[in-house]
Order: sequence, then structure tokens, then C-alpha cells
Amino acid sequence: MLYNLMIQYIDEDVMKMHCDEHDDISGGMIHSDWDFLPFHRTYLEGLEDFLIAQGHPEFVPLPYWDPAIPAPQEFQVDPDGPGPLVPGVHPDCASFDCDDGGDPDYCYNPIDWDPQNDRADYPEVNQPDLYDHDMLPTFPDGSSMGDCCPTGLSRRIEAPYHDETHRRMRNGKPGSIMGWFRSPAAPIFWIWHAYVDDIWKEWEEQSPDPDPPTVDLYMKDTPKIVANERDRGEEPNIDDGPLWVSEDIWVRHTNDGGTEHQNPEYHSNPAVYNYVYVRVRNRGYEASPGGELLRVHWSKASTAGAWPTYWNGSITTPAPMGDLVGMVTLPSIPAGASRVVSLPWRPEDPALFASLWGIDPLLLADEPHHFCLIARIDPASEPMSFPEGSDPYANARNNNHVIWKNLSVVDAELDGGGGIDDNLVGASVYTGDAWGSGGTFDLVFKNPVPCKGNPITAEAEVRLTMSADLWDLWVAGGMQMENMAINREERHQLIVTGDPASARNITYPPGSILPAHLSFNFLVRQLSGQERFTYDMIQQKPNGTLVGGERFDVRMLSRTPFQAHAGPDQRISPNTSAALQALDISEPAIYNWYDPQQNLIHTGLDLSVSPEITSKYKLEVIAHADGMKDYDQVEVTIKDHEITLVAPNPATGSVQVKYRLGNATSAYVQLSAPYSNVSNQYILDVVGDQVTLNLTGVPPGIYNLRLFVNGQPMDLKNVTVL
Repeated sequence: MLYNLMIQYIDEDVMKMHCDEHDDISGGMIHSDWDFLPFHRTYLEGLEDFLIAQGHPEFVPLPYWDPAIPAPQEFQVDPDGPGPLVPGVHPDCASFDCDDGGDPDYCYNPIDWDPQNDRADYPEVNQPDLYDHDMLPTFPDGSSMGDCCPTGLSRRIEAPYHDETHRRMRNGKPGSIMGWFRSPAAPIFWIWHAYVDDIWKEWEEQSPDPDPPTVDLYMKDTPKIVANERDRGEEPNIDDGPLWVSEDIWVRHTNDGGTEHQNPEYHSNPAVYNYVYVRVRNRGYEASPGGELLRVHWSKASTAGAWPTYWNGSITTPAPMGDLVGMVTLPSIPAGASRVVSLPWRPEDPALFASLWGIDPLLLADEPHHFCLIARIDPASEPMSFPEGSDPYANARNNNHVIWKNLSVVDAELDGGGGIDDNLVGASVYTGDAWGSGGTFDLVFKNPVPCKGNPITAEAEVRLTMSADLWDLWVAGGMQMENMAINREERHQLIVTGDPASARNITYPPGSILPAHLSFNFLVRQLSGQERFTYDMIQQKPNGTLVGGERFDVRMLSRTPFQAHAGPDQRISPNTSAALQALDISEPAIYNWYDPQQNLIHTGLDLSVSPEITSKYKLEVIAHADGMKDYDQVEVTIKDHEITLVAPNPATGSVQVKYRLGNATSAYVQLSAPYSNVSNQYILDVVGDQVTLNLTGVPPGIYNLRLFVNGQPMDLKNVTVL
């Protein structure tokens, strides 16, 4: 059973964590003095979280295998099998190729399932003085990479004991899967590293100053596991954020035990609930007693929500801004394990918030799902290490008893803007000063790091639409921005043009909370097939100190593509009009036309324009269903030279041709029959405006009359000769 569950868990993303880390941290650095033990512990925790989600807490903590004895039969399965090495899921995982004439030692070698590597043979690991060694270095810096601390705990465990086990299992040859960074593909890797982690746990239990303490309940602020971006419960958290994206708290529409966060939904029926799930971990080395109290609070989605007033029900007018979701008593949690608890929740009626958003249809409160959540282990159950203050970001960072989630799921299939002429697909949040002292802040928009797959800015337009009051504050601050441009001034809207982007120097009056809407319109021609994207909106002080933020989990499902067609280019006479017509895409859509200055001039399929000079018009087509978008453009050219009249037509004997010339040094008209080499040319007076053509001897038929100016064709009319 455990083996089969592992096979479900191990995928490309899991492999990449071990193979190449993120943020330019190469796979080798997970074996640095500072990273080796902490990395592998958090790596194992990801699997343990999965096992609990699958309903198997009996496998947490993960069972271990001691390589002094043969591997369990269930785990004696080599993912590569006999034959050439299967390429890795990442270039750093398999930098060699057995088929290119390289060293045959790099070809497939079977795993030795009985390495007979006894920990007792290694004084560095087995002797009691292991517990006299410091966990050095204690923080990452330039000296922590490589063999900086040969007497430190990490180095004592890793080399030679850990390394020698890998060497024996690969028969001394890198071609075995256990000889390369692809080793997590083999489930034996996980129960072997669980044994390595237990050695570290022994040190934590027996060292003179144990860290963590005997029992230490905590929740993870972020799921990241590498270098200086991991959360193992340290206080303060060494993670550089953002800290409002905890995956240890999530919402489900029903009490189904699912682990993927859903937007909470309001139900008028008082018997229908959403459910908030919280995962609590014990990083100590003894089971927790149980009975500890966990509290969960909500507030309306915001990049600035002061603790506790925005979370405890203190603010009730003009609408409730937050309150207690509920409380739950925790069970006993074994050492190194975790448990998940759930609480019922009925979110507030979105109609209560209508007055906060004003009359702007772009910012109406018909968004019942956008809330922030904070989970706290009650200090009376287990004291906080740092006193809580009014800053929820600092509270989450300083105390491993506090986690924060501010995440909006944007489902492009469901959240279309309907009749709004730019069909915003996104979510609204508050920004501002929740502390009552006022202040100047920047709003920052960026792709998360690391970013899984393509960033959303590679496949969609990202736009910020401000409330009128927020726009006025931004204008008063000098309209400062980076990697943004004004998209629709009358809509108070900016568009993201690069990463990161920001609207800066916004000074909020004391206590002012103003809404903004972040929207995402996918571009038909940029789609890669990727279905999930994340994006961050952050409020920070001008010095870069984070205040709060919102993460957007954007889901773009597959759909039938379409293309915008603005029709063929047109050439018109001065002081006349051109009739532009978009091609209907055969589904409900918005058709916006923009002039050369990018001003919206019309919404609809048809448009008549009368430009004074040659101009290009842009057509924007936005699908109602999901905000999918495409563009096309059409050029309307003002003729410099043209034939203005041919009369009579049909003609016999002669025909009068009127014309208009611009800056011409020579001109003529050519009368020719289609698909014929026979033609007659008539020289024109460049300062005149008409000429009579003698048609004597021209056989009856339909002819092309072309105007040539300075040797180039400029206009065409048809003439029928009787």
C-alpha cells in the first residue's frame, strides 16, 4: 500500500525539487552543510502531507529502512529497469547518454538491495559524541556551501554514512538510479532518507539545548522547501515570503476531506456550510498531549487588515469586516507527524458589502468568495514565542502558531464579466490603511518565485482597475508606476507591461480602505495549454517592507479557440467614411474598437470612421464566457491620388475621366481588358483634373481603368465599352 501511494506522489515537480531546486540553487547545494538535513526533512514532509490527504495517517511519520538489512521486498523495484538509463525529468538529472558512445559505466546498473551498510561502523555517526556537535552553520551564507564545517552535525551524518549507502546501492557506478539526483524516483529513497532524518531527530532529542522543544505544534506559512525559502517552524520564520499563502489552511464546499482550496460560497440556507481545514504539525520529539485549542478567523479580502480588529468582529459598520470562524480542540499529534482538523463556516452574505464598493459595476461586491483566513493555536494552550501585534504579517512570521491565507481562485470559465465592455475576469480586494494612522504605500504586482510553468503574464493581459477614490490618490501622488501603462483612463485602469509592476506613492488618509480589482484576460494567440497560473498583488511600504497581499490562483480550462477579424484594409477618398465590420466569432462576445491613440471609440460589430489621415484601428474581441481575448487591426488609407468619376459608363466612342492628384510629377491611365496583354495608355496633365478618352476602335467589353502616378498603380475603376 505505501509503495503504491508513493508512486502516485512522485511526479515531475517532486523530482525537480531534488534535481535542480529553484532560484538558481543547483541540485548539489542540497548537500551543502546548511541544507542537507533541513532540505531532506521538508522534502519528506511533502510526501507525508500527501499520505495524510489520502487517508493514511498511519504512514506518518514515514516508516524508515535501515540499510544494514535488506530492503523490504515491496520496495525492491527499480524505476529504470534493465536497459539504457531512462532520461531524467530535468537536464541536471541525467547529463549523460548511454547511446552516444559515452562511458559504459554510465549505463544502467541494477540497485543493490542489500548494501549492508551498518551505522555502527561509523564513529562519526554512532558514537555518543555526535550530540556534542553543533548544527553548523545555523544560517545560509557564502561559507555554508561545500565542506565549510567538517565537524558539524550535517557533515558528520552525510559523509561518509549517507554517501556510502548511496554508493553501495549503485554498485559504485553512477548508472544506477541511486547514483544520481534522480534517486527520488525510486521509493526506496524515501524510506532510506526517513532513517537519515531519524538520526538528526536523535540529536535534537539528546543535545543539551534541544531545538525544537519536547512538543512544538506549528503550521507552515509556505510550502517552499529550499535554502532560505523553507519553513520548518523556525521563529522567526526564515522564509522571505509572501506569508499569506499557507497551504496548511484551505476551504472546501463540503466536508469531503479534499485538499485543494476552493472559494467559499454563500448559501442562504442556514443549514448549508463550507468547511475550513487546518493541518497542524508537531516538530517536537514527543507526542503532544492533545486538547489544545485552535481558532480560525476571517476578514474580507484585503492587502491591509490590522490584527485583531479586522478579524474578531469589532468592525460591523458599514459592513462586517471579519470575525471568528470557530474553534476546534486538537487531538494528540505524534512526534514528527501532523493531523488535519475541520470547522464548519457560513460566509457572510455578499449583499452586506455592496455599500463598500459603490456603484461602479466593476467593483460590485457580488464576489462572495474573496476572504482572508488566519488560524491560531490559542496562546493559552501553547504560548506564543513573540507577542502578537497589529501587523498580521509580523505575527505570522514571528510565531509558528499563526498562519495566514489570502488567496482568490479565479476560474475563467465561470467568472466572466458578462455585459461589462471589457469583461473583467478576476477578483476585488481592499487596499489602504487599516491601522488608523494613514501612510504612503506601493501596490506591487508580480509573478511568484518560483513560478511553475509559464508566468501568467506570458499568456494573459493583467489589469488593475481602481475605485475612483483610489485612482485620485494615485494621481495626487504623481501617477508613479513601473512596468505599467494607463489602459483606460475613464475606467481608472492600468495594464501590466512587465514584471514586477507597481503603482507607487499612494498616500491613504487614516483608516481609509479602498477597493481595487485585478483581472486576467487570456490571449488566444499566446495559449500554451497550461491550465493553472498564480499571481501576486502586494501592498508594501516605500522601503520595501511588506504589509500584506493577495495571491490569485487563476485556472484557465481548455476551450475552442477563436480569432478576431477586423476585415480587409480600405482606401477611401478624403472627407468620406469607411464602414468597418468585425467578423462574428459565433459565440457571445464584446467587440471593442480603438482609434490610433488607443481610445475606445465604439463597442459593436460595425463601425463607421472618417479619418482625416491614414489611420489604423484596433479591434478587441472578448468572449463573454471566460474573458478570452484576441486582437486584429485594419488600416484605412486616405487616397493621395484617385479617379473620382468615369462618365458615361457604359460608354460608346469616348468617356470622360475625372481625377485628383497629389504631389505627382507624372501620371497616366491605362485601359486594359482582364487576362489580356492589350492596353491603351492616356497621359494626364498633372495640374489638371479631367481627361476625355477616345474609345474608337476599342472592342466592346468590360475593362480595367488604372491610374498610375509616378510609375506606381494608385486607383482602379471598371469601364464598360458598348
